[in-house]
Amino acid sequence: MPTTVWLVSHAANAALRSGMFPRTPVAGDNAEEGLDARALEALAAWRERWHARLAGAERNGEAPRALTSPAAIARASAHAAGFAGATPRDALADTAFGAWQGKRLADLAHEAPDALAAWTRDPAFRPPGGGESFDDVRARVSAWLETVSDSGLDVIAFTHASVMRAAILHALGAPSSGFRSIEIAPLSVTALRRTQHGWAWRAAKD
Repeated sequence: MPTTVWLVSHAANAALRSGMFPRTPVAGDNAEEGLDARALEALAAWRERWHARLAGAERNGEAPRALTSPAAIARASAHAAGFAGATPRDALADTAFGAWQGKRLADLAHEAPDALAAWTRDPAFRPPGGGESFDDVRARVSAWLETVSDSGLDVIAFTHASVMRAAILHALGAPSSGFRSIEIAPLSVTALRRTQHGWAWRAAKD
């Protein structure tokens, strides 16, 4: 059986629901602080629907590999979803937002409307202060996908909407400008299967 990579968007916490740009993870941050009661409730429902299906997909007696973004919210989501041993991977990190990290979308709409508009339209636009463009994210996600071995052992990765958009466009061979047309909801699941022609995007069903 070919390798399948299951990408899971982390839960939404209060900061995300308020439209705040996430901060870059730092060593020693507390993963559990990334969750609130509403997120935990959503994760409990997700675990009931998905955990047995994904964790039980053994191949040749081996369980799937569980990975996670370094971000606290992604690591906490993986833990609460039943994948406590998930290994952090830098390639699965959220977009680096530079000087925008920790700011709210509503505030940036007043402070820097032109830059914010460019960020929503142009995949090559980088937020000021060392931020990443969508093209940057796509380059590292694409490079990571090409390192995933075709061992037939599935991979489960808790990550971010930007990473999932990049992975989907890579699988489709579609231009990066399509990033704005892909909506990724919290705790949504996307499956990519390796084929002899590359990666194929699969519809993930409950």
